[in-house]
Formats: sequence, C-alpha cells, structure tokens
Amino acid sequence: MSQVVYTRVSDSLKEAVDQYSQDRGVTLTSGVVELLGRGMAAAADERSVAALESSLAKARAEKAEIESKLATAAGEVNSLRAFVERVSNASIGACPNLACGKGISGYELLALGQCNNCHQSLTELLAPPRSTPSLNEREVGLLLGALGVVLIGIGIAGSSGR
Repeated sequence: MSQVVYTRVSDSLKEAVDQYSQDRGVTLTSGVVELLGRGMAAAADERSVAALESSLAKARAEKAEIESKLATAAGEVNSLRAFVERVSNASIGACPNLACGKGISGYELLALGQCNNCHQSLTELLAPPRSTPSLNEREVGLLLGALGVVLIGIGIAGSSGR
C-alpha cells in the first residue's frame, strides 16, 4: 500500500530534486521517495552515532587513565627491581652461627630468613634477645637502612594497588 504526501517546497529544493531524479533516470516521485528514505535513515542513525561517539570518548578517557597507571606501575616495578638487586648483593652483617661466620645479604635476612651457607635462622637478627646483642653498631645501622628500604618498597608496592 502507498500513501500520498502533499507538501510545498521551495523552488530551489524542487529544482534539486528534479536534477537528482534526472541524474538517476527515475521519476520525480521515485527520487523524492529515495531521498526521503535516506533522510529518515540518517535521522535515525544520528542518535546511534552520537551514542557511539560518547562511548568512544569514554573508552579513550579510560584508556588514558589505564596507561597512566601502567606507566606509574612500571616505574615502581623498576624501583623495586633496583631495591632487590641492592638488597641481594649487599652484605649487611655476619651469620650469627659462630661456626659459620659468613657474611649475610639483605636478601638472606629479609627474604630467606636463613644463612645460605649453614641455613642458620636469621630471625634473631631482626629482634635479638635483650641479654645477648648479636649486632655491632655498624651492623645495626646497616640493618636499619635495609629495613627502611624494604618499608619504602612495600609502600611503593602498596600504592600501585590503588
């Protein structure tokens, strides 16, 4: 079924529709129907295009935020790697086992909790018994420095999880 739509249009619009119809070799009615259909489709698509553009803008903003967080996390990971390298290689004292006496690293103290040589527990170096101090002044200073670096590393790692 078809319907008739009567409408008045400007002379310039009528001439443009006539030219469109002639260029395509169709009747004036067919040209008007085609142009009206295309216009209706464009009007319907306008809302979906606006919604897609809005979604794209939101996705771009989220991507920028994630990239920023990733760059921050990469910097923190690099800091932690440097810290681990320093702690792993730095000698911070001697094994409390008098039979061993080998130097212990920050890694052995903080990560392993034991001497790599004799497997003596190093936990008493973190909290020595009050009656028998096992670290000299220099070793205490080094230990406190290593602990400070560990705490900073933990703080950096903790802030990257936000």
